[in-house]
Amino acid sequence: MKFCLHGSARTVREAVDRAKRAEALGFEAVFLADSQMNNVDPYQAMAMCAASTKTIRLGTAVTNMVYRDPTITANSFATLNEISAGRAIIGLGTGDGPVYSLGRTATKLVDFEKGLCVIRDLLHDRGVDVPTGRERGGGNVALKIGKRPVPIYISAEGPKTLRVAGRTCDGVILGTGFDLDVLEWAQARIAEGAKEAGRNPANIDIMPAGMIVVDDDGDLARKRVRARMANRAHHNFRFTMETVPEGEAAGVKRFMDAFDISKPIEERIDPDYVTDYLLQRFTIAGTPNECVAKVKRLEAAGVKRILLTPPNPIYDQVMTAWGERVIPACGE
Repeated sequence: MKFCLHGSARTVREAVDRAKRAEALGFEAVFLADSQMNNVDPYQAMAMCAASTKTIRLGTAVTNMVYRDPTITANSFATLNEISAGRAIIGLGTGDGPVYSLGRTATKLVDFEKGLCVIRDLLHDRGVDVPTGRERGGGNVALKIGKRPVPIYISAEGPKTLRVAGRTCDGVILGTGFDLDVLEWAQARIAEGAKEAGRNPANIDIMPAGMIVVDDDGDLARKRVRARMANRAHHNFRFTMETVPEGEAAGVKRFMDAFDISKPIEERIDPDYVTDYLLQRFTIAGTPNECVAKVKRLEAAGVKRILLTPPNPIYDQVMTAWGERVIPACGE
């Protein structure tokens, strides 16, 4: 099992220090949020991280096409891939907090898929076809810089987006959490998309994502993760309730109705609305042994890597505890 970290950096120094520490602890990758009003620019921060590390992979979780044209994203990641000697990973979404908070609209799924195809074709040296215009001649335009290809992952929760991933992408950042039944459901949707495109679904990496806290006091760990994981769960259920068991639907609906997206991320819901089902689905939280047991269940189900987000107030503490007490035990 490979472990990847997701986080938000407020300074470049914070991003670099965390990347160096994560590399030393044995994490495979660091994914930085792309939220231009709250965090440092991830592309510049990732370049600095690449210069200060040797093995850790670097990606976005996630950037979007609302503010960045697909050709610019392809260029930026090809450049980062050169700087990092092949360690770049593209993480894309249709647009969420950074988009809605500034009054913009997420990219329509049909346009998102077209943009993914542009990025993929540029990074695989197939180029893109440009129509003839008054100012130019038409033809195929290729990306001429950087190190290519670069793997493309998209954040996906709903069935339509999962099928898009199956048709176009190298991997999925699976925001539906760590529930094994939901994982099986998502695998089926990805396979449907892969079949439509004549691709082998086994070649599409699935990276479940969620929140973590590890502590010798398991109850304290679960208490500390509740407020932060609420945002992840709310985001998921805006796209689909299809994966909620019948007996849990009422609790999830109460949770969704009580959620206040206008508040700061750690204050958007009373933790009492976070049911045990939501806690188990969207987090790995508890003692080191409890966390290891859950990781091994995912590994037995065929998961090769997971994306983990510690709560911001205790980010470095949880990252270190996971690296020192969970990662070594998972290799035993």
